[in-house]
Amino acid sequence: MKRTIRAALLLGALWALLLSGCGPARTSRVISDIPRNDKRAADFGTDEKGRVSYPGAVLGVDVSSHQGEIDWARVRADGVEFAILRIGFRGNTEGGLIVDERFARNYVEARQAGLKVGVYFFSQAISEEEAREEANFVLELLDEVPLELPVYYDWEEAQKGRTGGHGSSEVGTWARLFCEAVTAGGYRAGVYFNQRYGYSIMGLQNLTDYSFWLAEYDDSQSFSYQTQLWQFTGSGHVDGIDTIVDLDLMYAEDTEDEADREAPG
Repeated sequence: MKRTIRAALLLGALWALLLSGCGPARTSRVISDIPRNDKRAADFGTDEKGRVSYPGAVLGVDVSSHQGEIDWARVRADGVEFAILRIGFRGNTEGGLIVDERFARNYVEARQAGLKVGVYFFSQAISEEEAREEANFVLELLDEVPLELPVYYDWEEAQKGRTGGHGSSEVGTWARLFCEAVTAGGYRAGVYFNQRYGYSIMGLQNLTDYSFWLAEYDDSQSFSYQTQLWQFTGSGHVDGIDTIVDLDLMYAEDTEDEADREAPG
């Protein structure tokens, strides 16, 4: 009887583990069409300021008007090599399209300081039409200026806003439409997501033509799929930025300089 009870308890624990999304459940949901993450936890470390590092990877920040005035020369001197700038966002109640008030200045000053620059748009789209509208909005704002890094689609559900209840596979369709429009406009495109979105919502198997930017706050990246950018903290500190700031790593295979690529036409 004791053996039977013990076996039942072990079986129940295994099922609980699988259903909780831990351990073996990660392997069960891996999609073969998406390149696997081949980075070992043991290879991650920290730099002299305690920031996460990885062999060959470079440090970056992503910022918006929330960071206020930024001294980009000091940011560059502190070891930051790239910046992803918020270009705009859609309001989460009335749904208007809004330009980030500090984007233009951040773009000019970051590039003058020698940083590679990409942008992101904070989406609150709730339809295919709105996703395309957001992409066109971004392209009009960029107006063919050069970018060294992609234009990223950042959709996040706001429970008390217009996107509440839309956290389903339709988001992946909106991301794909946004990226297709951005690519047609002459820029590289990408998608931003956390682990839950990456595994369950974004449909990454349909987005493999685009750059993946993962938010996973930890000392090493455990996400099952290969990504190009990794946002490893939302509470970093960098000289030249008075607030806390998101910190990112870009891996060596994705650091090629595209400064000389032709602007879209």
